[in-house]
Order: sequence, then C-alpha cells, then structure tokens
Amino acid sequence: MVSRVFAPLFFIVLGAVVNASPLASPEAIALSGLTKRQCAQTYTVVGGDTCAAIESKTGVSDAQLHQLNPSINSGCTNLQIGQSLCLSGGGSGGGGCSRTYTVVSGDTCAAIESKTGVSDASLHAQNPAINSGCTNLQIGQILCVSGGGGGGGGGTTFTAIASFYDPDGGIGACGSVLQNSDFIVALGEDTWANGAHCGETVTVSFNGASVSVIVADRCPGCNSLHGANSIDLSQGAIAALDPNFENDGIITVQWTLF
Repeated sequence: MVSRVFAPLFFIVLGAVVNASPLASPEAIALSGLTKRQCAQTYTVVGGDTCAAIESKTGVSDAQLHQLNPSINSGCTNLQIGQSLCLSGGGSGGGGCSRTYTVVSGDTCAAIESKTGVSDASLHAQNPAINSGCTNLQIGQILCVSGGGGGGGGGTTFTAIASFYDPDGGIGACGSVLQNSDFIVALGEDTWANGAHCGETVTVSFNGASVSVIVADRCPGCNSLHGANSIDLSQGAIAALDPNFENDGIITVQWTLF
C-alpha cells in the first residue's frame, strides 16, 4: 500500500470488480436507517452484491435476510449500493453483537480465535452459520466475536498521525482487493504484528467525528514518516473524518485497537 501523503513507498495493483445499481434511494436509506436502530449487526451493500452473495458473506439465511429487511423485493432485484441491511435483530436485550470481525484471505477458525481471543465454542455459538469443520468461511464475511475474551475490554488507544492513500483496486497486505471508498486502515510496522490484526475493527476519532475501519493493509513507511503508532487511512475513511482532508494532508487522531 502506498500513502498519498509524503510517500515513495511500495505495494500495489490488481484489478477490481465492481458493478451494481446507483446510490440508494432516499426511501431505502430511510428504511435502512430505521432497521439499523434495532439491529445488532448490519451490512452495507457494495457493487456486484446479490442476496445470495450477501448471505454467503454474512452467514444469514435467505428467509432471515428478507424478514429483517422487508424493503428487499421477492426477486432481490432492488438492492442499492450504500444501502444498509440488517443481519441480526435484537433491540436492547443483550443478544446483540458488540464486536465484529471481518474474514480475510487465509483465515481459519483457529486463526480468528487467536486474533480475537474468543474460544472455539464461543465463535461457533455466536456464528451458527459456520459449519463444524469451519470449511465455509468467506472473505468479507462478518462474524460476531463479542464476549469470550477478557470481559469488559476497551482495547488500546493511541494518539498518532493519520495520513491517507488510494488502494485503487490493489491487493492489501491482508490479502483482499481494496477500493478507495472502502473503510480500511493500513497499520504501521510498530502495530502491524505480522498481520495479526488483519480483519479486526479499529475505531478512529478526529474532532468529534468517529469511524470504524477494518485492518486490511500494512504501511511500511508510516513510522519513519509520521512517528510511532501512525496509520494510513483509505480516502473513503479519512473523508468521513475530515471533509478538508485533501488540504490538511495529515491529521492527529485517536485510534483504538481491540
């Protein structure tokens, strides 16, 4: 991965696949926003998605997907890019997922359990779509990994520099194809830990704004350019934090690694 700011670094390209409908309509956004408030877990539709693809990625059944998202028609022909879908119900009552993990290339149940600290029993209990041999994991699948670790766990928070870069459809160091609009982060060498955090969710905050991003890449020059614990955000992620990011170039953020 190559930082757009101050960076001669390396990494890069391979093709991407993206095709789908235009942006979500106001009605779909409003409906999905309503669902989101009662949802323990959500999924945002991306280019090329179908109901079958979403079900394969996330482990929900077709019946459950339609039940939780009544705006999807029977033929699943009205999905919209950017639409937020509910994947698991549950309002206030404790059944919700407080922490998720996104499956990356090369993951196994054992690897995910090692990265996240959940037990094998807990991983399967919280994600019944995983079969007994753990042979049906899908890249991009979102798993629930709350509980089973050390209880309250707030993770480690750093105050550091964030720069930004454009993956441009290249393959990240965690093995997935990355787009500029993806909410992803590349970790510097001092927090990369040989890819141990690939797929984990990181919370990044700046001037009262906050985004959740997935660890998907490595930034070889971040530490030498910007100091300890610095990170490189995709353009989509930094734009959500700082609308003036192109002029600011780099910003000082607080980010939490769970």
